[in-house]
Amino acid sequence: MGIEKDRVNFTWVSASEGARFAELITELTGRVKAMGPNKGLFQKAE
Repeated sequence: MGIEKDRVNFTWVSASEGARFAELITELTGRVKAMGPNKGLFQKAE
């Protein structure tokens, strides 16, 4: 149960790197959308 590792990304981005932040978010959003719904969140814990 949980979140798949490809749905999470930890990256250091400085406040002065707005374009880099936007690029990272765009890439992550595309990756997550391509994966579809997170099946792990809906599994019942045993």
